[in-house]
Amino acid sequence: MNLWTLLGMLFLALGFIGALLPIMPTVPFVLVAAACFARSSPKMHRWMRQHRRFGRTIRNWEKNRCVSRRMKVWAITMMTLGGGTSTWLFVPPGWMSWAVFGTFLIGDLVVLLLRECPAAPAGAEKEKTE
Repeated sequence: MNLWTLLGMLFLALGFIGALLPIMPTVPFVLVAAACFARSSPKMHRWMRQHRRFGRTIRNWEKNRCVSRRMKVWAITMMTLGGGTSTWLFVPPGWMSWAVFGTFLIGDLVVLLLRECPAAPAGAEKEKTE
């Protein structure tokens, strides 16, 4: 097993954790995992590209370097609500809570600045798995 495969597994695990925890993003970790597997394991890369939940996002990113509006809205909503709630509940009031909440807002800004995929024309067929 080489370094790219190990990194792919690490980022895929972080993406899985992010799918369970609203304060941690999922998509960036999945995209990085796919990039690692593209360099090391064609089988894992193919599996990720065909995954029912993340495959389309990975294919969009690899082909067009864009993220769907739905993914952007979901990521921003979950980071803001999850991060804000966690900060409010677990971080002591004061400068530290503002710093932590600011970190989540920076994450929101990064997602907001990602290029958005063009909307599919009405009546277009769903993209088939490659």
